[in-house]
Amino acid sequence: MLRFLKYTVLTFVLLGLIAAAAGVGVVYHLVVKTPCPEMEESAIESILGQESPVYYRDGEQKIGVLFKDIHRQYLKFDQIPKNFVNAIVAAEDKHFFTHYGVDLPGIVRAMIANYKAGRVVQGGSTLTQQTAKNLFKRKSRSYKAKLKELLYALRLENKFSKEKILEFYANQFYVSGNGHGLGVAARYYFDKDAADLSLLEAAFIAGSVKRPNYYNPFTKKNRKDARKALVRADERAAYVLGNMLKQGMISQKEYDLAIERDIVFNQGKTSFALNTVMDLVKEGLATQVISQALEEHGISNISTSGARIISSVDQNLQEATLYNLRRELSRLDVRLRGYTR
Repeated sequence: MLRFLKYTVLTFVLLGLIAAAAGVGVVYHLVVKTPCPEMEESAIESILGQESPVYYRDGEQKIGVLFKDIHRQYLKFDQIPKNFVNAIVAAEDKHFFTHYGVDLPGIVRAMIANYKAGRVVQGGSTLTQQTAKNLFKRKSRSYKAKLKELLYALRLENKFSKEKILEFYANQFYVSGNGHGLGVAARYYFDKDAADLSLLEAAFIAGSVKRPNYYNPFTKKNRKDARKALVRADERAAYVLGNMLKQGMISQKEYDLAIERDIVFNQGKTSFALNTVMDLVKEGLATQVISQALEEHGISNISTSGARIISSVDQNLQEATLYNLRRELSRLDVRLRGYTR
């Protein structure tokens, strides 16, 4: 009897090992061997779609910006502040640089926490999984859709470095309106370039990526709700800073200096008003001569190419002309109504 049980257990163990090996083989084939055009860097860059700024003749003052659907100011990894890199890892995925796209212990911890709370209070998805979700737009909450998202996460890890994955993520998260990414967030919340963000500001943006409207004081309808958002923002930034301290990303002195301050929001300009000059630029870019010239240089969509467009319009002359035109039209309106003075 004991001998029979021994052989039965060994048989099940052997079958389990075979099944596990087969599963690993299937995953390897799907992740490494199966062609995936969506995972090419050019395909992802087309999803992230860089914008193309349009300047006055001096090449410094912006008239506006061309983009397809989503407004973002694309940042390469070396342009992303170290404080933000540390903050987003501390806030969302402390094992990001050591796991392979999936954090199994994190998933187990989240399941236990959610079970104890009786509701979803903690997520188990990694930054890689969130990047896959943002890039490839999971269409449902079905297990099939989630497994496909997991497969994309594993493919991202196989294809790209951790730094590149974080670059994709930092340019994709939602901020407000049609604005996405760290570049827009820095300008929108603090009227700064990303490189100029303080530790506290970087911690806030990293902490707000999951629920931006919840912490955004600019979108609230009254002062009471705006004050609540400010309190939430300070609390969330404090949580991120606490995680950074625990993980040795900042010193106690840096933590103390940041935590004693309130976040000072300063809404910056992230979009440009519609204007005639931009309309003329778009018309010019759409002409056959310009379109062909762009195609010859490998640019099929000027709006998402990242090209700098410098017009022949002089800003001072344009503004002076517009001012005088409006003044004379106002005077003409008065004359037409029968008044001479």
